[in-house]
Amino acid sequence: MDPFLKESERWLRQAEYDLRGAEWNQQGGFHAQATFWAQQAAAKALRAFLFLNKEDVRETRSVVDLLDRAITYEEEFRGFVGSGRSLDLYYKTSRFPDAIPGGVPAEVISQKESVEAIRQAADIIAIVEKKRKDYLPESL
Repeated sequence: MDPFLKESERWLRQAEYDLRGAEWNQQGGFHAQATFWAQQAAAKALRAFLFLNKEDVRETRSVVDLLDRAITYEEEFRGFVGSGRSLDLYYKTSRFPDAIPGGVPAEVISQKESVEAIRQAADIIAIVEKKRKDYLPESL
């Protein structure tokens, strides 16, 4: 198996687990944690897509940066740049009290935000899964 295809599979599988973790946290009322895992799921799915295109982007965990790279291969990702910015905000603000003046993430980030972050990540994963099928060799 092509090493890039194999690596893509690993990253996409982890993205799916991270999305499930986001959903689990959201259902339990842990909205800050849910937004963090949603951001991680989206970033890992995009990295899986880039591996399909034989590109390894170790230098970033930013959804927006990864989308910028993904757009060079697939225009469909352009529609996610705005939501990618929202997800990237959660990378820090969902975890560190000093990222939210006068509050803590667990008390400030809302259910509405976690639901939206999970939806955005799930949409990105769905596109990556669809595109991945186009890359699979006939023999698999």
